[in-house]
Amino acid sequence: MLVLQLFLIPLVILLSLVSSEVISTNTTITTTSFATLGKINKTIPLKLSVNEASLPAALKSSSSSSATYQKIRIQPDYDNLSQGTTQLKTYIKKELLPAVIDYFQAALGLRQPLTSNLKLPSTITTVCGLKTPKTLQDGIKTDFYLLISSVSDSTSNWVASAGICYTSATSNRPLIAHMVFNVQNTKPPGGDPLLHEKNLHLTIHEMFHALGFISTSFPSFIDEKGNTRTGHIKNATLDGKVRMVLDVEPLTTKLRAHFGCSTLPGAFLENDGDSGTIGSHFEKRHFLHEVMTSGVIPGLRISQFSLAVLEGSGWYKPDYSYADPFHVGSGEGCGFLYSSCKQKTILSFDDFCEKDEVRGCSPVGNIGGTCESDSRSDGCKYYKPIVQFSCENPAAISYARFPSKEVFSRKGESRCFSGDLTTKTADTQTTFCFKYYCTGTGTSTKLLVYIGNVSVICKAAGPLSVNGYNGKLNCPDPLNFCSTVGKSYCPQNCMGRGRCVSNTCVCKSEYKGIDCSMNQ
Repeated sequence: MLVLQLFLIPLVILLSLVSSEVISTNTTITTTSFATLGKINKTIPLKLSVNEASLPAALKSSSSSSATYQKIRIQPDYDNLSQGTTQLKTYIKKELLPAVIDYFQAALGLRQPLTSNLKLPSTITTVCGLKTPKTLQDGIKTDFYLLISSVSDSTSNWVASAGICYTSATSNRPLIAHMVFNVQNTKPPGGDPLLHEKNLHLTIHEMFHALGFISTSFPSFIDEKGNTRTGHIKNATLDGKVRMVLDVEPLTTKLRAHFGCSTLPGAFLENDGDSGTIGSHFEKRHFLHEVMTSGVIPGLRISQFSLAVLEGSGWYKPDYSYADPFHVGSGEGCGFLYSSCKQKTILSFDDFCEKDEVRGCSPVGNIGGTCESDSRSDGCKYYKPIVQFSCENPAAISYARFPSKEVFSRKGESRCFSGDLTTKTADTQTTFCFKYYCTGTGTSTKLLVYIGNVSVICKAAGPLSVNGYNGKLNCPDPLNFCSTVGKSYCPQNCMGRGRCVSNTCVCKSEYKGIDCSMNQ
């Protein structure tokens, strides 16, 4: 059965010279405040009849361990990666996509893996506007086939797009997808780990869409017994507007526990932007720094909630050890979710700010930014991260107030602290990257902050004077800091390419980086 649908989510990029690099997800029909948009290639996908494993009784419980499920097999096809420099194509083919594929193959189990080769009928000569690969005509042992191509579009600034081309006629699970890179706006990192990290998050974001995190797939989600879900796409009011909410398990339960709001109806989805953005991303103001919000900024996290959407589809069983820690709004209660930005009641929560352009630390704790809103944050201002103020960016030392006393390293030795400390008579508030150490437990927790070789003790949240300096250091709450952003962790659980030992990735010999996502 032919189905006249193709779901493409392109990424567009807006570069700011000294402020943050902002990459936004949009379709190609209208123009938004982020950037002009790219072009969608229209194709006719198939509902494909395939042989899938049935759901044994033991696996119909959502509480089953992820270890019970066969890991997803993902087959990339690079035959159409024709545009771009040799360096870029090699990077996409040999480093970027393999890292993303390894992550999902480690993190996702399948409820119904294919029991025979994935094969297209011989009458199908094109797929997503591309010539049907011989491997799909002959049949290949895989669960998910990813076509990768490249174009050179200098007329707009979209970066990449991903589309679902074929889905299972029985389970509705995506089987074949297409990812496109615009080589005009995709750059190889040349050894820069921060640029590689940005590319990695972009591609992971698109892969989530290809696997089913998209509004047009939500109605096709199935339950633990394989039946199409009903009643899980809801409407709820937020800031006086009717909003789309996704209510699937275990997503809703995880969200209620995280925010401390037992009445939360589910995940509020983005309502700003165009048709490619609305309803296919988490609401930005609730999920600052989550990889499945619209727009890529430094310091994104792949949280348990994005993986829980995939589990809620009924197609996958994630291993949540591959989720990054996510602390935005944690334990803040329903007020965090429903407070008004316009009426400024949201300002009682530390994740938001009020004064334009004032420097402060982002909620992820390792990067500074300026207080501002964007077109997705419902007017809520937050410290939008700026890579030049990242504690993981060695080049950021050029922007430091105390370059000899601050530490900038991918090793995670320092965290972001704010204040107006200065050796002058007075100065503006800025951010610092100081080493730190946590000691004690519970209410006796203390935070030692090292300004060069001199340490000061933060015993409680609030401004602290430092001998030899004018101004103050803004101490965070020691217990909250040390139990959240001050804790080290292995990003993405080392991408399935290494072991997490004492919160540090020990990579296999062919890989490197704090998350093992780079080649040696």
